Amino acid sequence: MTTRIALVGFGHVGRAFAHLLLQKREVLRSEYGIDAVVTAILTRHHGWAREDAGLDLEALVSQVELPNHDSRPLIAALSADVLVEVSTLDVHTGQPALDHVRDAIRSGMHVVTANKGPIAQAYRELGALARERSRSLRFEATLADDLPVFNLVRYALPAARVLRLRGIVNSTTNYLLSEAARGTSFARALAQARRLGIAEPDPSNVLLDSGLRIDDVRRTPITPAVGKQAAAAARRGKRVRPLVTVTRDGATFAPATLSPDDPLFAVDGFSMALELETDVAGRLVVSLHDPHVEQTAFALLADLVDVARERGTNIRGL
Repeated sequence: MTTRIALVGFGHVGRAFAHLLLQKREVLRSEYGIDAVVTAILTRHHGWAREDAGLDLEALVSQVELPNHDSRPLIAALSADVLVEVSTLDVHTGQPALDHVRDAIRSGMHVVTANKGPIAQAYRELGALARERSRSLRFEATLADDLPVFNLVRYALPAARVLRLRGIVNSTTNYLLSEAARGTSFARALAQARRLGIAEPDPSNVLLDSGLRIDDVRRTPITPAVGKQAAAAARRGKRVRPLVTVTRDGATFAPATLSPDDPLFAVDGFSMALELETDVAGRLVVSLHDPHVEQTAFALLADLVDVARERGTNIRGL
């Protein structure tokens, strides 16, 4: 059956997702019963396109500007079964992505997002709204690209309770400290990170369901002074890493000095990893080596398939 997709945002991630849909079109059809058709693409500054029968995605991914630049259609008016939200992040308000997600769910769409803002600001509200409307809300791409964290807990840890999260989930700061340990200046390392289009805020806390919000996270900035600490630690055979620690009582984001026996010690450069401490499944560590924008796009695709699994291969109109 045809699965109609509306895409909000068409930057690096959105275009990588479009390329992946084209690349995996036959696999999605034959193995998952998903005939993916993009019916709308909306952007804030580069126009929009809509064709209810299906856009020529292959032609659009090669264009900088989309064909229409007048007032774009409302999300509620789109012919789509799934909204894929990959617009620009505003971590402080979650907008306008938060309204995009709300409008889509209220209009009967499932939602897949890579945007941290709505999840960080209003996860419980959006989750309740999705359950009320019998819609799916998936956001694997919001944490550490395609590191399988939420789906790992959902499918591989039945009845287990996550007690603590500890990890390196900000690739930019991890890269800065890795380069600082090698003697590279912060300015030069940051310039390189920007050239690669990599920038991330702090992660949100969903796995522990503790109700923590962004303002509850205690932060220690990663500064050039911390870079000097990283260089000094490297001379002692240790590493300084930007460590997130989350429990039900609170969360911190701060540099930490790790010894070689720490499971996060080897996570270098743009790589990321997360350690989950559980009540019955022990401590698990998942890692992602040197991710790129294609990995974020894959997490979106994996969530699309997950929606199909949960709702049945015909997700249209559910």
